[in-house]
Formats: sequence, structure tokens, C-alpha cells
Amino acid sequence: MFKLKFLTIFVLLVVWSICCFGQELQPDERGYIVKLADKIDDFKVTLMDGTSKKLSEFKAPVIVLNFFASWCVVCSKEIPHIEKEIWQPMKDQGLIVLGVDFKEKPDTVRKFVEEMNITYPVALDKNGGIFNRFARGGVTRNIVLDRNLKIIYLTRLFDPEEFEGMKNTIQQILELKQDAPKSTINEAKAMEKIYLKDMAETGKKILLQYQGKHKVHLEGRIKKKKWWRKLEIEVSLFKEDIVSSKYDKKTKTLRIGYKHYDGVRIAILPMTQFKVPEDIEQIIVHDVE
Repeated sequence: MFKLKFLTIFVLLVVWSICCFGQELQPDERGYIVKLADKIDDFKVTLMDGTSKKLSEFKAPVIVLNFFASWCVVCSKEIPHIEKEIWQPMKDQGLIVLGVDFKEKPDTVRKFVEEMNITYPVALDKNGGIFNRFARGGVTRNIVLDRNLKIIYLTRLFDPEEFEGMKNTIQQILELKQDAPKSTINEAKAMEKIYLKDMAETGKKILLQYQGKHKVHLEGRIKKKKWWRKLEIEVSLFKEDIVSSKYDKKTKTLRIGYKHYDGVRIAILPMTQFKVPEDIEQIIVHDVE
């Protein structure tokens, strides 16, 4: 009898775990596990000065949770626009922008905040618990909440149209005229062309760009010289999506054939390594059907 009860409880626990786990791992195509109009639970954040505060204690008609990390290239491009076009014009009109750093040490965050001239409050998400309330995958996200902690806007990466839509939504809630500075399309498109600085202290720059039809987020870095006249470069692509890679000596270009994956993976910034000649000038990622 005891064994039967134990077995029944065990089976129920397994079924419950599978159900809960299955529900958790069903992000949408952008990695979100929340959607517009969802009301989130009130929770505490720990700010850079060590103080803790619940979201509701900000008493703001609009709260923007801006997720970022110091290593995120797109975050560095978006943050100045958050500061200039959203925070500065609307900080005295009932808006709170709360930067949320993803899993970095306080000293790293403090240095980045100073370098980026961030003046809005910043919280530490030491174990990723805050981020995991909303999404899976990479950072560079904004979650916009109203005074009832209901989600009224979601962004992913730094898309110019989406960014303008976020600004307009905030202005409507705050009943402000829609005359804030606008992001330029050219600035946003610059995300597709990223320069990598050589960490081997040569001052070298390498152009990293994507040529294709999909929305692909690229980041990369030069780690170090592995041996004579060779560099080790990392690019934010899943290894299994790379169909080909070939270095052209004439154009000094590494061409990477990429097959787009339509699903959602649960991963943070995958980096695939390539060993290339040190005279490399550009990396091009192109679509392969």
C-alpha cells in the first residue's frame, strides 16, 4: 500500500514537473515568454548603491526596464538613444527608465555606466532572475510597464521603427506631445556593420557585416593572436548554422555561409571561433538556403 502511494505521488510530481517545464520553455519568435497586456508580479530590484526597491515604489505612470550588458554591441548603440530621446525629455513627466544589467559584477557595471554616461537608475540582475521573468535568449530588450505593472510595449534589439513606436506609446500614456528627437534610419542600420578592435594592441579594425534578408544580430571580438600571423576571431553565430567559411586572400575577407534557423534557442550569445590571417579586413555573413 505504501509503495503504491509513493509511486502515485512520484508519477504526479513527474507529470507536474514536465508540465511546468514545458510551459516555461515556450518563448515566442523573439524569445519572450510574456506578451502585451500581461500583468507582472511586483518584485524588488537592487540598485547600484545597494538599496532595494519594489517596482511599485517608483510610483511612476510608465516604467521602462532596459536590459543590457557591457559586452553587448547593440546595447551600446541603443543606450545613448534611451538616454537622449526617452529619459532626458520625459524623466520629469512621470517616466522611470530602469537599466537592468545582466549577470555582471558591480565594478564592471559601474565602469560601463560611467563610459556610457547613463544617468537613469541601474539595477543589478546578478543571477539573471529578473531577465528570466520576461525572456530567454539575448539581451537588448525593453519592457514598458504602466502604473499597474501591465506590459504595454516590448522591444528586441534596436529596430528604428520599433524604437519610435516605444517612444510614441510612452508619450501617449504620459499625454505628451510627440515631438521627441527621432532616431535616424542610418544610425540604426549601422548595427549591421560593426567594427572589431584588435585586442592585441595593434589598433587594427575589422568590419563585421551581414548580407541577407533575415534579422540577424551580429557581435564579435578578436580574442588574441594564437600563433605567428594568425588571429582568433569569435562571431555570435551558432556553429550548427554555419554552412561554410572561406578566407579570400585578394579581398582579405572571411565569408561565412549562414543558414537561418526559424525556431528559438535557449542560449545567451553563442560565439563561434575562426582562425584567420592577421591581415584580415572584413567578415561577411551571407545567407545560404
